[in-house]
Amino acid sequence: MSLNDRIELLFESEQVDRDTFEQTPNVLKKVEEFLELKLEEENAGSFTSHLMKAIQRIKTNEAVQTCSTALVQQALAKPEVYEFSLELLAPFNIHNSNLDVEAAFIASYLLSLTDEEEV
Repeated sequence: MSLNDRIELLFESEQVDRDTFEQTPNVLKKVEEFLELKLEEENAGSFTSHLMKAIQRIKTNEAVQTCSTALVQQALAKPEVYEFSLELLAPFNIHNSNLDVEAAFIASYLLSLTDEEEV
């Protein structure tokens, strides 16, 4: 399975709408540029699924609003990654929801992607 296969599967199984399906490759490209890292199924499969579902939740005014304190602290420890995560999600925030927790989850994924590359 490739990342494109994963993106198509999430759309075809109706977990995300067409707009999310169509926007995801552009969002992933921004992540690649930010991290200076090629995203593939092996390193970013679960991230891609989470990202697409987060975008869908945000668009339907169902953004996650609670998480562990540890996750928030991890995200805020790297403000540039957290701010980038907020920027990624902002275009989908048509309901002006609080995106702090969704961004913390995205930041956590991004930090794990970069940590894996350093090992």
